[in-house]
Amino acid sequence: MEPEVAGVLSQFKSIKKHASLLRQHIFYDTKEELESLVEEFTDAKIHFESIRHKQKIDIYLRSIKSTEWKYRTDEQKALLRTIDIECDKAIGALESIATPLSKDELKKLTPIREELEELSEVLPDINYERNLEEAIKEYEKGDYLASALISGRVIIYALGQIPGESDEEKVKFLREKGIIEKGRKDVHESIIKASRRARNFFSHDIKVFPTPSEALSLLGDAIGILGIVSKVLKGEGKS
Repeated sequence: MEPEVAGVLSQFKSIKKHASLLRQHIFYDTKEELESLVEEFTDAKIHFESIRHKQKIDIYLRSIKSTEWKYRTDEQKALLRTIDIECDKAIGALESIATPLSKDELKKLTPIREELEELSEVLPDINYERNLEEAIKEYEKGDYLASALISGRVIIYALGQIPGESDEEKVKFLREKGIIEKGRKDVHESIIKASRRARNFFSHDIKVFPTPSEALSLLGDAIGILGIVSKVLKGEGKS
């Protein structure tokens, strides 16, 4: 799937999910969230229009303004239903032109699958494997946001199994136990980088959407960290 199409598709899916959640929990203090959602939809619509012209898609999305709602709960729900409907139109159109992964992209997944298969034999919790298999499936479908978020939560959860309050303390623990060599600055940096990216880059900034390479990189990071964590949990020696 082309990065532009994949990114906009993920954006509409995220907006739709957020709109559905807000519809279930409408309160008077949701004004800022609604305004933010309308802004996100407007931004996604601009990108959709660009793709629509290039691909000659005969589907039009209506413009939505924050002035269409006031403070009444029924008006807010009506706005969210409209956003939901328009997102469905965009998602359907974008998925219809989505192309499968190229041979090169599929080839990059092969070593990740192989490493996951090896790790599955030593990981004490099957949910690690289940989550990463799901992340791989989402990547194959071109849903890079979903893939990155799943990989990210695996990284965060796995690192939580290593003693230490901060990432630096966790690395120190791994060195003291001989799980990573003291001179391996590359391993040290990769752990810190993966942790921060998983926690901050994708999880907290709703305006950022991962590229295919970023989603693939997080998949690789998750595999690498699971390899380390498996040794912590199993009490093995050096890597």
